[in-house]
Amino acid sequence: MKGSSLQVVARQRGAVLAALKSHSAVDAAALSRAELVAARTRQPVEQALNQLGGLSDDDLAALYSTALGIEVWSPSDDPPLSELKGLNLTSDYLRRARVLVLTSTSPERIVCAACDPLDQAALQGLSFASGKGLTVKAARPDDWRRALDATYLAQAPDAGPLDERRLERDIDLLADRNEAPGSRLVAEVFDAAVRLGASDIHFEPRRHDLLIRLRIDGRMVQHAEVAADLAQPAVSRVKVIANLDLGERRLPQDGRTTFVIGGKPIDVRVATSPTVFGESAVLRILDRTSVPLDLDALGLNAQVASVLRGAAASPHGLFLVTGPTGSGKTTTLYALLQTFAGSPRKVLSVEDPVEFHFEHVSQTQVAPAIGLTFAAALRSFLRQDPDVILVGEIRDPETAAVAIQAAMTGHLVLASIHANDALGVVPRLLDMGIESYQIAAGFRGAVAQRLVRRLCPHCSASRPAEPGERALAEKLGRQAPLHLWAASGCPHCKGAGFKGRIAISEGFTADDPFVRAVAQGASASVLNDEAVRCGLAPMAVDGFAKAVEGVTSLEEVMAAIHDR
Repeated sequence: MKGSSLQVVARQRGAVLAALKSHSAVDAAALSRAELVAARTRQPVEQALNQLGGLSDDDLAALYSTALGIEVWSPSDDPPLSELKGLNLTSDYLRRARVLVLTSTSPERIVCAACDPLDQAALQGLSFASGKGLTVKAARPDDWRRALDATYLAQAPDAGPLDERRLERDIDLLADRNEAPGSRLVAEVFDAAVRLGASDIHFEPRRHDLLIRLRIDGRMVQHAEVAADLAQPAVSRVKVIANLDLGERRLPQDGRTTFVIGGKPIDVRVATSPTVFGESAVLRILDRTSVPLDLDALGLNAQVASVLRGAAASPHGLFLVTGPTGSGKTTTLYALLQTFAGSPRKVLSVEDPVEFHFEHVSQTQVAPAIGLTFAAALRSFLRQDPDVILVGEIRDPETAAVAIQAAMTGHLVLASIHANDALGVVPRLLDMGIESYQIAAGFRGAVAQRLVRRLCPHCSASRPAEPGERALAEKLGRQAPLHLWAASGCPHCKGAGFKGRIAISEGFTADDPFVRAVAQGASASVLNDEAVRCGLAPMAVDGFAKAVEGVTSLEEVMAAIHDR
């Protein structure tokens, strides 16, 4: 019987592997790596691929469900049993076996959820200990871990490692969750940050404690205050996973790493800095899946999206994206880069830092310490026969000069630059020493954007428009609204009244009359009239339209553009 059971499991593993290889979302290179790791660690291939970030938790559970004909476990519909004594089981065993007991349907049978429904050793141990037969459901690993911690963590504070067969320590941040207080703290904070959609995690040591804050929807939110003696272990753990020098505590350090949460790889930029109470650390979370790099998914108004598509279709010229730090400029530029996927055009980029990786783009990270600046990289690009060049940021006259030269010699140059608005990029280039005739020859247009918080769709409430708001509408050439929308607060948005962010923007494509006006040294008012004729509408118009639609609040819009 035992041999027959092993043969059945082998056939089922084969079916899972066949389904995995035909899965459209699985990268062939990632699968090959997973097969090598699986052979070394004696893990099933699909489990190794999940822990390496090549197969999401949702896809893993769906894979088991389809191949084995079993249900996918939903924690909200079927919570785990909190009392295990009658089944002769311990939470420590469930942790090591990566299973949960859900219900006892009869004296002879129990329902369980397993991260690996084909793990015979774990399931047979569960059946032997409880003396019952099993009905197995497929559990998403992250769901399993959350439910296990929520149900049994207080019962077993000194529980052992999550899984004795886990892969290398650097594959999954959560593998070290129970090894040391510092490691556990970093794991829990990072997990919470991803769940809450935070863009940054701040570890800030103070005189008597360690303050942990998250940046959510552009706002700093206090997450926790923990004992001061956890500050050094937590920052040391961050430095270890980012491959930074543990012994250097006097100077700032920068690094990056990749965590795997829910079977998805998430890139993280790490920066540490010495303070009077110890080292602080900031983790920038770069979750590519959270913001689709698609012009249609960025929430830009139709006119600006049309300007961007026109820029991507241009054979040459300089096109600029502007806005303050944290306004989504890089995301917009990356969405433009994505439009070149599958095209025959050669695309190069120079960035600081490289935040996301593209298969169709040759990306370069600047390294000023060895002389690899934006300008130096741009000069080398001109000898590599590119069609499209992305410049992460034009910061200085030298970079501006090389960028405009590239635009004037038949290349399409996409870049970000700091200016107050879309039209402000022209005087900014002039301030950097670019001649007006060069701007006229190479400049093709600009887009400016800022981010505002989205109203929570579950609790936003309509309110009467005030007289000043109706007057603003008339000033912007819009019909005065009778009602606008305000934030309220509910469990879905954690009481904030907002959930997520959206861009408000403005932009224009420079035509011949506009660039002639630039070449002639026209005044700011003349250039503004020309830009309006080219389609430029103030960012406030876009923001007001989104406020009337209930996408955001007028207060958010005015706060974003108050300095303009």
